[in-house]
Amino acid sequence: MTSPRPRRRTLLRALPLALGGAALTPALAACTDASVRLDADSNAIPVVDFDAIQEQSDIAALVPEEIRERGELVNGAALNYAPGEFLGSDGVAVGYDIDILAAVGKVLGLTTRTESAVFAQIIPSIGAKYDVGISSFTINPERLEQVSMVSYFAAGMSYAVKTGNPYGITPPDLCGTRVAHQVGTYMDDVVVERDQECRDAGGQGIVDQPYVGNADAATAVAGGKADVLIGDSPVVAYAVDRSRGTLEEVGDIEDAALNGLVVAKDQPELAEAIRAAVQHLIDSGALREILAAWGNENGMIETSEVDPQQ
Repeated sequence: MTSPRPRRRTLLRALPLALGGAALTPALAACTDASVRLDADSNAIPVVDFDAIQEQSDIAALVPEEIRERGELVNGAALNYAPGEFLGSDGVAVGYDIDILAAVGKVLGLTTRTESAVFAQIIPSIGAKYDVGISSFTINPERLEQVSMVSYFAAGMSYAVKTGNPYGITPPDLCGTRVAHQVGTYMDDVVVERDQECRDAGGQGIVDQPYVGNADAATAVAGGKADVLIGDSPVVAYAVDRSRGTLEEVGDIEDAALNGLVVAKDQPELAEAIRAAVQHLIDSGALREILAAWGNENGMIETSEVDPQQ
């Protein structure tokens, strides 16, 4: 999937899978009942109503002249991270980030276009190939040295269990539980760390159940093959929202961090225009509606900032 990010306890996209021809673990090889799989099919893609979002002339006036004359905001995104940004069945980019970008464009009086990109190549291409990058970027000091970032969302790590929490899971305590997660993500490290903590304290260790995709991991929990699903909070919330009532979230979001829309450092006017547009969407309730449609209303923030310090 995407390139590695700094090893921080914040929202992390999946790391590249290197399974090759290696034998799968029992969890990876386990069959699931296709009738109860928790995939997001094309019929589940929410349709957001943008009609109420209008151009705000005072905010639109902040957009640099070159972009205003072009009339289009070009975005680079790694389209493999549902529900933030991914390809729908028709090959068109969808996701809450794509909808947020479209809403920002409407406030600024611009159309928007998203180009598929390799995650690690987006930031180096900002200001040249792309005007902006909205691709579930966590704001951190390393990135702020290279680009400006406009905050619009908060995310971290969260948990989901079978509805009714039959095994009495009380995060962050996972000792003695069967933990399902997507292989190749930071959750691999979380399981190892939590398992060691349990054993060091004299308790039962964790039964690690990695799956190739988050849908498989969520299905295992819904079907009772695993006790708890762990993952990035947007991904877990999306799984719960699409589970038809078979999953529920438990515990708090841990290690929450802001996500930022990336802008070139030499484009402060564009960064301010986007910040003002995001703030307008927050104040008008439009951003909440977009996130709620994607099952991620818990990622709402109250204030958008340029280059917030965390």
